[in-house]
Formats: sequence, C-alpha cells, structure tokens
Amino acid sequence: MADKQGRKWQITINNPQDKGLDHDAIKLALDDLRSLDYYCVADEIGLETQTPHTHLFIVCRSPVTFARLKKLFPEAHIERVRGTAAENRAYVEKSGKWADDPKADTSVPGTFEEWGELPDEPGQGARTDIAQLYEMIADGMSNAEIMAQNPDLALHIGKMDKIRQDILEARYREEFRQLDVTYIFGPTGTGKTRGVMEKHGYASVYRITDYTNHPFDRYSQEPVLLFDEFRSSLMIGDMLDYLDGYPLALPARYANRQACYTTVYLISNIGLSAQYRNLQENEPATWKAFLRRIHHVIEYHRDKPPTDHGPALDYIFPPPKPVPDWVKEIEDEETPPEQFGLPF
Repeated sequence: MADKQGRKWQITINNPQDKGLDHDAIKLALDDLRSLDYYCVADEIGLETQTPHTHLFIVCRSPVTFARLKKLFPEAHIERVRGTAAENRAYVEKSGKWADDPKADTSVPGTFEEWGELPDEPGQGARTDIAQLYEMIADGMSNAEIMAQNPDLALHIGKMDKIRQDILEARYREEFRQLDVTYIFGPTGTGKTRGVMEKHGYASVYRITDYTNHPFDRYSQEPVLLFDEFRSSLMIGDMLDYLDGYPLALPARYANRQACYTTVYLISNIGLSAQYRNLQENEPATWKAFLRRIHHVIEYHRDKPPTDHGPALDYIFPPPKPVPDWVKEIEDEETPPEQFGLPF
C-alpha cells in the first residue's frame, strides 16, 4: 500500500511526559520538517479516562508522508485531516464551536502555543469545485481518494492530472528535494523489485528498465524512481545529477520532465563494487561522489532476510575500527627502548 501523504496533519500523543515529549521536545522534533509553515499544540486531560495527552496540528508547504511523521513521533496517533487550517486550530485550542463542547473542559489552561502563519483558506461553503479540487491535490490526495471523499468532483477527473502536474512542477522548480537513495543487490528471484513496488504502491513508482531509448519519456511526477537491472547503465555524470536533490529537468522527447521524486532505488544482481569499474580506477573522487549519494546498501539472500550494510561509502571503504581502551592503556604504559640504553 502506498504511503499516505498530506500537508495538514493532527498528531495526538498520549502520556507525553512518560515519553519525554513535552512542548520543547515536540518543537525540537518539528525542526526536522523543513517545509513546516505552521503548528499549534495544546495539552488536555481525557474526559473519561483522565489520560494526559497532547494535540498537535501542523501545516506543511509540501506534502509530508505518514512514514516521515511516524519516525518523528513513533508512539503517536497520526491522522491526515481535512477542513481548513482555522478549523483545525480551533479544535486544538478548543475555541469557536469547540468552546461549548464537553471536550472543552478537558483542555489544560495556558498550554496552547502556536508558531508560524496560519494559512488563509476560504471556508468549505465558499470554495468552488475547482478550488476544493486544487486544495485536495495540493494535500497529496490521489484521484481515487478525491472522488471517494467528494463524488461530485468526479466531473473534473479530466483536470486532476493536469492540476497535479502543474502544482508539482511549480514546486520542484524552486525547491531542493531531500532524496533517500538505496542500492539493492542479490540473486534473481529474491523479491528485490517486487518489494519496492509493493512498499510504495505501483502507481507511485517510475520504473526504468530500458536505458537506451529515452528512459524518462513516460515519467509523470512519480515520487519514487527505480533504476531496475542497473549495471553501470547510464553515464556517471548523469547519475550524479539524478541522485542529487537540486531542481532538475529530466531529458525526454518533445518536452523535458521536471524531477519530482524524493526516493530512489538502484536494483541489480551485482554488488555495488562491480559498478563503474573503470571509474573506480581512473576517477576515484567521482566514484566516491557517487557512493556519497547512496544512503543505504541492502543485500538480498535466498535463505535469510536482507542485510542492511548501511551507507555506501562506509560499505565500500569501511572506517578503521576503534582501538579498545585496554590496548591504548598497554601502549601508554610501554617503556621506550631508549630508556633501557638499547641501540634501537
């Protein structure tokens, strides 16, 4: 199943003090979200269970995945939300229509905090169909999710892909993409490609298998890029560009395609050290630049679970093992030969 993504999320943390998640710790975690535009946070006590909990509402400039937030708050309940930012803020603050709700009594006075500028969005009744459609697409919703939430918008299905394309291309022409790059290798038939496709959802992955005939001609803003059966298949200069996060126009016939992917996989039957052999010998600095762009090296096996070898640079050039303290102590205690009057 594809990883859900969106710009607006509600996060609920039960017993935050037991998890070391006071407001300062929450703010520190949010520093990792570079596209964060706004957040508000407040503490509450459960009406029936008397469980202390913290509500957090965030708005990001570009969609953030559920998995990304789960890494920041692994024990929290995380939910992608609808409605305007103002409506969600009122829920956290227990203001507006929530002021007279029984849940308002659970709010802990003086704990509401907010940061950033609350997005100015028209109310639900004031939005035209196209405005609502634009908002849903900007939130990262798929066509199927949009029509499930508002079947009337199915009338505009012909516009959905074009709006999505325009939004993504405009965003990534001006925005650095934080890429996550993985090299996967191992014997055939071990599920390397299938694992990636099923993890992200087939519709979210742009898979390249033909490296000779304009490989990006059919690219359509997919968030995941997969180089399958990779064997030094593209020029190293091009690969360095494809594995970097700077704005990039992918070469294609008729019109170049704006790179919108943030996750990249290179899958091969051969090990990483077998790629670009001539480059390793003749241009070691360029080889290391290629390795630095690969954050994970995963080896698949027939008879056991995959092995995670860590970052590519450390995998190919392992750092020296630290000298144990007891060895250092012995070396420090050894008496230099000259103290014994020895001629060497």
